Amino acid sequence: MAKKMPSLSAPVPGQSLTAEPGSRPWENPPKYARVEDALEFYLDDLSEPEKMAMALEKIEEGVPIGLLVNTLQTLGTSKGLHTLDVGVLISPVLIEFYKAAAEQEEISYTIGDEDEGKKVSRAQANKIVKDMMSSSKPEDETAVVNMEEAEPEEQKKGLMSRRSGEEQTATEEEM
Repeated sequence: MAKKMPSLSAPVPGQSLTAEPGSRPWENPPKYARVEDALEFYLDDLSEPEKMAMALEKIEEGVPIGLLVNTLQTLGTSKGLHTLDVGVLISPVLIEFYKAAAEQEEISYTIGDEDEGKKVSRAQANKIVKDMMSSSKPEDETAVVNMEEAEPEEQKKGLMSRRSGEEQTATEEEM
């Protein structure tokens, strides 16, 4: 009996630490730092007829609204649209938004904390949200802030901060 070779398609341990600091969207300042701004973005974006129709179709198929919203806000965090805490704070409002839309269309829904109904995997929810977000406007995808345009960093003056050569020699001469 032949021994099965291990799959080598997984990431190498520590690979996530090899990216340049600040190169990931979530490592930069968010595009929407305030809860109000993030809510305005999501409510405007999700109110588009195509996206609303797709979301209501999935809700009608049995996808819990809570899972849909959690996936949506996690994706927004990973794209650098908002921070994780802003995403958590906007989740209840987005759940109510989808509940109201489903009730208006007379669609039965589940929020996700119920044990009944069919289960939807996290991978299915990710695919649904990515499909919804793929039709976003291009300007909404530019959440990454260019670090070269940021203001220059102030001089560090803490106990463990390293001094420049001129400051160090001037301090040594004073002693």
